[in-house]
Amino acid sequence: MREAGPIFHQYIFSTVVVAVLLSGSWSSARAQSEITLLAPSPTRRPLEKILSNFQAKTAHKVKVTYSGARTTTQAVAKGEPLDVSLIVAPVTGALASGAVIASSMTVVASYQTAVVVPKGAPKPDISTTAAVKKALLAAKSIGYEDPEFATAGQGPAEAINRLGIADQIAAKSKVCANNTTYSPNSICFDPAGPGGGARPTRTTQKGLISGDIDIGLLYLSDVLPDQDKMTIAGVLPRQIYTPTAIVGFISTHASDPAAAKTLLQYLISPEAQAIFKAEGFEPHK
Repeated sequence: MREAGPIFHQYIFSTVVVAVLLSGSWSSARAQSEITLLAPSPTRRPLEKILSNFQAKTAHKVKVTYSGARTTTQAVAKGEPLDVSLIVAPVTGALASGAVIASSMTVVASYQTAVVVPKGAPKPDISTTAAVKKALLAAKSIGYEDPEFATAGQGPAEAINRLGIADQIAAKSKVCANNTTYSPNSICFDPAGPGGGARPTRTTQKGLISGDIDIGLLYLSDVLPDQDKMTIAGVLPRQIYTPTAIVGFISTHASDPAAAKTLLQYLISPEAQAIFKAEGFEPHK
């Protein structure tokens, strides 16, 4: 059998080199693949862990921008360039804008409304609708967010309306005003804010910590980090409120729709859902 000549060996060597270079370029391209994600600020704690795991398991990198729930919704509706967006319900504005793929709509998790009392105070019974009503009527002061200004107020407002006690507790409710005015009954804004306007603060939690508020109705995910400073009685019964959904969408102008879908599907994976649950969110169902 005739031995292969130098031309044959040169051909084989060149083929191998080209294959290696192409393989390296492909791997590099995958490694540089970046998914842009827009998410509401309260999801930062779970998402930092979830996205770290996602990037370790895939070749994709994720560039995430956190913003207020309403700002996030407005940005999506304007069609700002991004691949995946997490929007706090309702999502009618985003759907109407045409900036998201309607069929990609995925409920990733939901905010749960917790009943919180000052540290050392007895936990109120909130196991039934009647028990929650009794606890709120007995409280000297109740703190929660204005649903017209913050999505964290949607659950409390719905519960209070369903219980039919809005008028009865109005005088003792410490509710956030809007972001430009200050109400004497509000402890959620500082009237001496920048420029003489109102400055949003975390005084609902501060009021619970100081004991100035008897009962606070807040996102469970917001109070878990400070649970050593206050007591979490539990979550409101589902019969009187609906947890606020966090809905994921793929953008109509996603740079890499396949990668965007991979991320969105990972957010509802058992691994990601376990992290959401540990951080106080209701898992996807």
